[in-house]
Amino acid sequence: MNSLTISPRKKTTSSVWNDPLIPLVSVLVHELRNPLANIMLTVHLLESKILDDTDRLYMDIIKRNSAKINDLVNDLLKGQREEKIPTEKHSIHQLLDEVIEAANDKLMLKNITVKKEYAPCDLKIKMDMPKIKIALTNIVINAIDAMPSEKGELKLGTKLIKSKCAVSIQDNGNGISKENLPLIFDPYFTSKQNGVGVGLAATKDILQTNKVGVRVESLIGHGTRFILLFDNNKIKTERRSLKDHQHTIASNKMPALIACEA
Repeated sequence: MNSLTISPRKKTTSSVWNDPLIPLVSVLVHELRNPLANIMLTVHLLESKILDDTDRLYMDIIKRNSAKINDLVNDLLKGQREEKIPTEKHSIHQLLDEVIEAANDKLMLKNITVKKEYAPCDLKIKMDMPKIKIALTNIVINAIDAMPSEKGELKLGTKLIKSKCAVSIQDNGNGISKENLPLIFDPYFTSKQNGVGVGLAATKDILQTNKVGVRVESLIGHGTRFILLFDNNKIKTERRSLKDHQHTIASNKMPALIACEA
């Protein structure tokens, strides 16, 4: 099993957010808004002519994802302004559910099964929730892209280990080679066709800024697992009954091996 560990304490100087090209974001956002507005207008015009349920389903996917792009464009603009970073406590279980909901269209189109095994306690963590959601979504989307249609299985797990919250995101996809694994967080590195290579670079920056350790384990042909470890002084637990939480627990147990640096 190949593995890679990124410490949350060692912030690297090479950052996708500090890239000299970042000032171009404002220009790109402006240019994105015009074609996006055209797409949304066209969808609106086509809706009245669609009678087939399947076509309507696909049209809804276009609408939802256009709205997501619009939200991301607005977030990019906000990111150019120096705003105070919100660090309130949020439920990691609710956040994971929201990430899966955001990725639901891709999961549905590829018919990928999602299995969850959450800790019986509701783990509330002090974090920059919008940014952590972006980081988790990037990891989940990469997992979906790596898995085959019909046979894909995405596993999510949370576990309290010595007052620290461990979050596991695992796929049964292609896996990452031993040579590529050390490069996956580098800006502009990608093994995807037509990939850009900024998703995991941005994810690493977000996790380090929020003092979240990350370990990546992968084996070619057997999939990849991301293990995130949240700082222990940021967690609040609230006990829930197992009956109330039963619907999110899968039959497979979360692996006990957690080897993150925090």
